[in-house]
Amino acid sequence: MAAISLVLLATAAQATPPRGILATVERVTDGDTLMATSENATTLRIRLLGIDAPETPHRGKPGQPYGLEAGRYLARLVLNRQVRIELFGPDAYRRILAVLWYDGANVNVEMVRAGFAEVYRGTRCRAYCREMGDAERWAQRERAGMWAQERYESPVAYRRRNRISS
Repeated sequence: MAAISLVLLATAAQATPPRGILATVERVTDGDTLMATSENATTLRIRLLGIDAPETPHRGKPGQPYGLEAGRYLARLVLNRQVRIELFGPDAYRRILAVLWYDGANVNVEMVRAGFAEVYRGTRCRAYCREMGDAERWAQRERAGMWAQERYESPVAYRRRNRISS
C-alpha cells in the first residue's frame, strides 16, 4: 500500500514531470519487470514503461525465444545497483510503471536497443517516444537479440495465442 501511495503522490499533478526516486534493484523477474527497494525501505514492484520483453516460461507455458536472455540482460544492467526511477503510476496489476536510469543511461531504451524488448504498443507512448522508436528501428536493422529470429512473434501476439495475461 505504501508503494501505491508513493506512486499516487508522484503522479498527482499531470503538468509536472514524473517524480524521481532512488532505489536498489533486488530482483529481476523478467525482461520488463523487477523488484526494488527505495531509500525509505519501501518495496517497489516495477514494470518498465513503454517496453514489452519476450515472455519467459510461466505456469507450464514454454516462453518465447529470447525471454530468458532478456531477463538476464536486464539483471546484468541493474541487479544489486542503485538506480533512479521515474514514476508514472500504477498499471492494472498494481505494478509501478517506471523508467529506470543507471549511470546516465535510460535502461528502458537500452533494453529495446539491445533487441531484448520491443516498444509497447498497448497504449500510447508516454515518455521517451522518439528514443524508443529509434532504438527499435536500430535493433531491427542490426538484427539484434530477438530481431535475429527468422520468424518473430511479438510478446503481445504470443500472450494472445497462449491465453496469457500480462
